[in-house]
Amino acid sequence: MSPVRTTRPRYFTYDDRPVVFVEQPGGGLVCVACTPRRGDFVREMRYFSEINFNRDADIEELAFEDFVPAVEMFRARNRLGEGALKALYETMDGLERTAEQERRPLGAEERALIRSLSKRTHPLFEEYLSGRGLAGTPPPVPAALRVARVFDGVDADGTPRYDRPPVPEHEREPLLRYLREAPIVLAARGYDADRLDPARPAEVPLTFHTNGVWIWPGAVHYYLRVHGVPPEPRLVGYASAENFRIPEVDEETRAEAVATINRPSE
Repeated sequence: MSPVRTTRPRYFTYDDRPVVFVEQPGGGLVCVACTPRRGDFVREMRYFSEINFNRDADIEELAFEDFVPAVEMFRARNRLGEGALKALYETMDGLERTAEQERRPLGAEERALIRSLSKRTHPLFEEYLSGRGLAGTPPPVPAALRVARVFDGVDADGTPRYDRPPVPEHEREPLLRYLREAPIVLAARGYDADRLDPARPAEVPLTFHTNGVWIWPGAVHYYLRVHGVPPEPRLVGYASAENFRIPEVDEETRAEAVATINRPSE
């Protein structure tokens, strides 16, 4: 999959089935997929591992504006909708079937027509689902990049403190690799002192990493590796839900991460 500007949620097709990774307010991810029978989106957690590890499936990550036509073609192929909406879906499906019968890919004009029709069908079908209490396509939600803290605060004597659940033992090594190898967006020369053991050599990296959703200092990896300090639970949960897959982050997101790091604290 080519790198895509990270959004919340993330949108995929898995063998043409629309699938969405939705970040939860409390951390972690939920996976939903479009159903062929009703065209709504329901929880399908198995796609986390399928999308990350199944090398035989046809998987593509899409921007939202490209995901909508994919959703509408999926609904059209499954002959959903009623009345005028059904007629529009039949037109879209007919274009694809004709191309398949002629053993050729869709032409540029046909793709443009499907994209244009999807702009009409999508709001109509989403309204149809809403009226029946069914879940429609998760919309993109603007969200600032989150910056993970190394510690939760400091005691009166200046000693850093933290109160977080420990990282499960089987996730420790994958998490360490994830924290270390995620793209570096900012780095300074030299190293910082160890705030929990000042007698140790100064080996705390002065770097910042991002996965397109979170930003964290290189110190997060150091303190977990050396002192067992758990990262923020929501960052751990996000990495775990991604199966600790090292992300590709596009240049726009990297630039946003640098701007976020350099932005004065309020």
